Amino acid sequence: MRQRIAGMFLTAVTAATLAVAGGATAAYADQGWIGQCHPQQYGGWCDGNGPDWQYRGFVSCAAQSSGSKEYYGPFRWAGDRTGSTAKCSLGTSYKSGGVKTYYKGTLVGTHT
Repeated sequence: MRQRIAGMFLTAVTAATLAVAGGATAAYADQGWIGQCHPQQYGGWCDGNGPDWQYRGFVSCAAQSSGSKEYYGPFRWAGDRTGSTAKCSLGTSYKSGGVKTYYKGTLVGTHT
């Protein structure tokens, strides 16, 4: 009996994990949704509907003495096409960038 219950729980957790990895699903429908993200060199924007789903731009910058460091733009609700951009600090150089997506403040994806 315990194995059957544990197996059913594992199946439900696996399905939920796959659903989140693939984007917003019906489980989150009442909490807004996140759609396609449009990463650009120094940030970008994501389609959708907040406030529970948010995004923010980021850049990864290289510094000769300290390796790489990420810098972030402001949080925006999903669907806010204002976008979010970030920039490297003085003395660092651009390596990569894009958009990170969050559900209720928890990082769920990175789009480069």
